[in-house]
Amino acid sequence: MFFGIPEWALGVGVIIIAISIAKSLSFAIAPGRPEDRLRGRKASLRDLTQAVDEMRGKVGDTEELQHRMTELEDVQRRLSEVEERLDFAERLLTKQRDAERLPSERK
Repeated sequence: MFFGIPEWALGVGVIIIAISIAKSLSFAIAPGRPEDRLRGRKASLRDLTQAVDEMRGKVGDTEELQHRMTELEDVQRRLSEVEERLDFAERLLTKQRDAERLPSERK
């Protein structure tokens, strides 16, 4: 124990500090996405414009996806209606065939 602190706690502290330093260096050396480049420093107008354009593209993609999901739900609803109609027609045909097979009770 070091000043009453367990050794494992010191190890965890060193790991946390190392991770923090690695994150700081990774952003400084190789910035990734525009959101990452804008975090932690003043951004240029060009960086802001690129970030806004990317977000608009993502929003556009989301709207298109929502439109397609709505169309898919409509197709699923229509398919369900067709299945119900097919089941009804099958029941009618089966009922009609059964009636033709049974001998009539005429006297």
